[in-house]
Amino acid sequence: MKNTIKPKLLPFVGRFAIIHLIAYTAIVYGFLLYQQNLPESNRIGLDLYQQFHTLSLTTILGQLLRGLAFGFVFYPFYDLVFERKGGKLLLFLSMWAVGLIGSVEPQPGSIEGIIYTIISFTEHTSVIIAIALQMAIFVGLAFGVENFINGKRAVKTGKLFLPYSDTIKGYIIRFVAVHLFTYWVVGGIFYEISGYNQALESMEIFALWRPLENLNAVLLVFFGQIFRGTMLALLLYPFYRTYIVTKRGWALLYLLMVGLTILGSPLFLTEFIAFEGSTAEFFKSLTMGIPEIISQMLVFSLLFFYWQKKAETKQMKVLQYNMSIFLT
Repeated sequence: MKNTIKPKLLPFVGRFAIIHLIAYTAIVYGFLLYQQNLPESNRIGLDLYQQFHTLSLTTILGQLLRGLAFGFVFYPFYDLVFERKGGKLLLFLSMWAVGLIGSVEPQPGSIEGIIYTIISFTEHTSVIIAIALQMAIFVGLAFGVENFINGKRAVKTGKLFLPYSDTIKGYIIRFVAVHLFTYWVVGGIFYEISGYNQALESMEIFALWRPLENLNAVLLVFFGQIFRGTMLALLLYPFYRTYIVTKRGWALLYLLMVGLTILGSPLFLTEFIAFEGSTAEFFKSLTMGIPEIISQMLVFSLLFFYWQKKAETKQMKVLQYNMSIFLT
C-alpha cells in the first residue's frame, strides 16, 4: 500500500458524476416498479415529488450535476474520505443521511418532509431505503475506481467518528443554537418578504403540507429542528478538524452545508433544469426558497465558525495556562 497524491479536481469530479449516474441507474427502474405497485394512498407523495424518474436527457443531466456537486464537496476532504479508516462510512453517511434525511427540502425521506408534510410512513421509509442502496453502490464503485487509478492507499487510523470528549458538548450546543437562530430569524425574514402564503395556496408542490397555524405544528417544527441540528452536527463532525484550522474554514463549512443539504438533495438540481413554464415564471420560482436557504447557510457558516473558533482559542489559552502552572 502507498500514500497517493491528491488527484486533479476536474477528473475527480467527473468520475464522481459518472459513478453517481451509474448508481442511480442501478436502482431507478426497480424503485419505479415498486412505486407503481403501491396502493394509491401510499404513493401520493412519491407521485408528486418524483425523486426517481425514468432515464431521459433531463434525468441524466440532473444526476450528472448532482454527482458533480458531490465531487466538488468532497474534493477538499479527499484525504479524510479516501485515506482514513472509516472513510467509506463517512462518504455514505454524508451522501445519504445528510443529503437526504438532513436535506433542506421537505420531501419523502427527509426530516423536513416529516415536519412539514403529511407524506405517509411507507413513502418516507421506501425512499430512505432506496437511496441508502443507491449510495452504498456509489461508495463501493467510487472507492474501487479511486484504488484502481491511484493505487491502494495506506489507511490512517485515529478518531473519525468518535468525538473528542473535551470539545463535543460545546460543539453540539453551539451548532444547534446557531442552526435554530438562522432557521427562525433568516427564515422569518424571507417568509415575510417572499410571499410564502400565496405560494402555499397556489403551488402544487405544497399540496401535501400540514396546516402550520397551530401550536402542535410550531412544537413539531421547533423540536424537529433541534433533532435535525443535532444530527447534522454529529454527521458533519468528522470534517470539523479539517475546516476549523483553516483561515477561511467557514467557506469549507458553507460548501459542506450547501453541497450536501441543497445541491445533494435528490430533487433540487433535477427540478431546477426540468422547469416547465415561461422565462418569467422560471425567474419567479428562483425567488421562492433558494435565496432563503443560501442566505441561511451563509449566515450559519459564518456565525458558527467564528463562535467555535473563539471557543477553541479560549480553551487553548486555558490549557496553556494550566500547563504553565503545572510545570512551574
